[in-house]
Amino acid sequence: MAVSWELPGSRWGRRALIYRTAARVAARYGRGKVPGLSPLPLDVCHERGAADLYRTAVHLRAGFLKFGQFASARPDLLPDAYVRELSKLQDRVPPAPADAVRRIIAEDVGRPDELFSQFDADSASAASLAQVHRAVRVDGRPVAVKVQYPRVAEIVPGEARDTRRLLQLVARFVRTVDLPTIAGELERVILEELDYVNEAANIERFAANFADEPQIVIPGVHHDISKGRVLVMDWVEGENLARALAAASQDTADAATRLLVDAFLKQILVDGFIHVDPHPGNFLLQGEGDALGIVDFGACAAISEATRLGLCDLYEAGITADVGAAARALDALGFRTRSGDVGSLVAWASLFDSDESDEDREANWNKLTTAAREDPLVKLPAELIMVGRVLMVQTGLVGRIRPRWSMEDLIKNRLSEARAR
Repeated sequence: MAVSWELPGSRWGRRALIYRTAARVAARYGRGKVPGLSPLPLDVCHERGAADLYRTAVHLRAGFLKFGQFASARPDLLPDAYVRELSKLQDRVPPAPADAVRRIIAEDVGRPDELFSQFDADSASAASLAQVHRAVRVDGRPVAVKVQYPRVAEIVPGEARDTRRLLQLVARFVRTVDLPTIAGELERVILEELDYVNEAANIERFAANFADEPQIVIPGVHHDISKGRVLVMDWVEGENLARALAAASQDTADAATRLLVDAFLKQILVDGFIHVDPHPGNFLLQGEGDALGIVDFGACAAISEATRLGLCDLYEAGITADVGAAARALDALGFRTRSGDVGSLVAWASLFDSDESDEDREANWNKLTTAAREDPLVKLPAELIMVGRVLMVQTGLVGRIRPRWSMEDLIKNRLSEARAR
């Protein structure tokens, strides 16, 4: 008998838990304003608040967990305690029972035993909105079967709206970050991830963009058995990039990070169409850095031609070490810091700086996050919110690996391609 499994709680019960958690976190910070109550140390508020958000996200999954994953990848937005705790949401979450997954496949596409000669009951990956199982089609082709959790499409839109409203409320008191723009963009991306027709189109657009790049592996879509809450794609072999890098030789780490960074330079500078979910499980290393598989295309961002060209100008400034020009380009794109000083954008311009003569890339990364908190960005171009997330994650990764390849060479090659369009 098929298992009846779904995300916990009623719509209103989940909503109430989100607001109770937000109120509990806020109450700690406001203790000092209540007569008779002494304020808690700020670090205690941060640690306890982060733990509260983590527990609630793991319990609810869906949109609230997705929000936590996004926040953890932006160390400029939150205190360190929140980044550390919420970063755990990037790891594997407990999967739904295989019988529940089979029931969804049967309801939306057809009986799994007729569609597949093999179906792995153990989830290959489980996340906030869906999980993936490895299977083999009756013709012998191995595939990845992505199945959306029951009730996600019913629950997530409301939770995304609630999260946006909470962030807009917080924005009245915290004016150091452009929370309304971030909230609106996050809501848009989460809702797009529910649409598997859109994701299939994203996959095919990426496949076309990387058709001449054999080291980047994009899965094909099996349209004949993809429908509703089920998306079936080619199975892409490889090891989770973060785990692979943890045990890799320097040569392998160099090759892997070069592939990753170059692939994103192409997306940003040439294609104007970007994979914006930098979860380590979405990048699969093959061999000793021979190729890199990319999966999970629910979160993608298209940027306008004007923005693409503006980003080309930024990278051009980076390879000429003209950080001032990069700061001015950021200003022209619509970035604003709290002080309004264009010079304060210099730290952010370092995201686009290819100068490898700096003593310590990790130290520069720390300077960036510190500067981001001292004079934070309070106005962000909406179409670059998610792109910024990718760049922050990549900058941290490159800083830790310290690869020996030349960023400048990669940028010059892609700029040349971009200018030739």
